[in-house]
Amino acid sequence: MVRDRGMTLRLTVLPWAVAMATVFAILELIAGLGLSSLGYDQLLASMRTPGYLPAIMISLFVVCTIGAWVGLSWHRHVLLGEKAVAVLPRNNSETFDPYFDAVMKFTALTLGVVMMIKYLMVPLVPVLGLAGPGAKVISVAINALLVTILLRHALILPAAALGKPVSMSTSWKVTSGFTGPIFSIAFVVVIVVETARMLPAGNLAALVLQFTAVWAGLILCFGVITELYKVRTRKLAA
Repeated sequence: MVRDRGMTLRLTVLPWAVAMATVFAILELIAGLGLSSLGYDQLLASMRTPGYLPAIMISLFVVCTIGAWVGLSWHRHVLLGEKAVAVLPRNNSETFDPYFDAVMKFTALTLGVVMMIKYLMVPLVPVLGLAGPGAKVISVAINALLVTILLRHALILPAAALGKPVSMSTSWKVTSGFTGPIFSIAFVVVIVVETARMLPAGNLAALVLQFTAVWAGLILCFGVITELYKVRTRKLAA
């Protein structure tokens, strides 16, 4: 992905900006959240705000839809050589539905793993007597483990983009020899996002930087998924 920066920007920047602007508008209109005072942590804390649940469900659908459009175009660009149309990803209507189904399955897995981490593992931190830097290190390690688990299941996405669907269990099996490198990349992604979260909240510039860091992390993850698929294609076809 880094080798084709221009196409990466064309495929992702405008759709990501549209997705974030739409999410912000939904949160403002439905949940009544003051966007100018939001930071990443404040956004998570706002889940208790009346009206937040329908707002976040609609926002999640918007992000998944635009994410599927971008992801499908990216995978087909790298794996098949398809180009973007003008400044937007190509409209692959014939393969969008199966790819969107794969995105929704992956989103469900993500939410399930996140809930497991939040409710089962995070409470162990104070029990173990960790605080301050120690707790932060444990948090980064746990989040990197989460990203690693997700990336090892994520070959369902490029496979769906090419019309050659595979199961999550197959994806997990064929990536077994790459756990170490995947964890290393996941660790870098988590460090980037966590560093952005340390920016002072209360201004729009900080929020933009925080979500830019998330965008960069997603781009890196998409690159990893695509490269893994190319390396493991023979095993997936077996």
